Amino acid sequence: MKKVLIFSCILMLAASVSHAQKVISIDVIIGSRPPAPNEAQLMRAEEGKHPNVARAMHDIEKSMQALHNAPDDFGGHKAQAEADLKAAYVSLRKALYFRLYQDGR
Repeated sequence: MKKVLIFSCILMLAASVSHAQKVISIDVIIGSRPPAPNEAQLMRAEEGKHPNVARAMHDIEKSMQALHNAPDDFGGHKAQAEADLKAAYVSLRKALYFRLYQDGR
């Protein structure tokens, strides 16, 4: 009986530790703060599971940089396009990391 109790305690502890590690802050997801090392590791793992979404995020980052470096404001449309790209980037991050955030709620 003692062995069963000890084994059960170990299983519950392992489950709670693994569950606690699958949490990232919404601040990290929207980009208000950089991820802690454990959060960065979880994020890289999610990106590896969903390479198309990760590639789309990187493409948007490149597009934002290219647009930012453009020499003209294009009658104010450049600022709107930058805002739209930023919103799309944040939406993709929320989609990609949703499960990591949801697990912590």
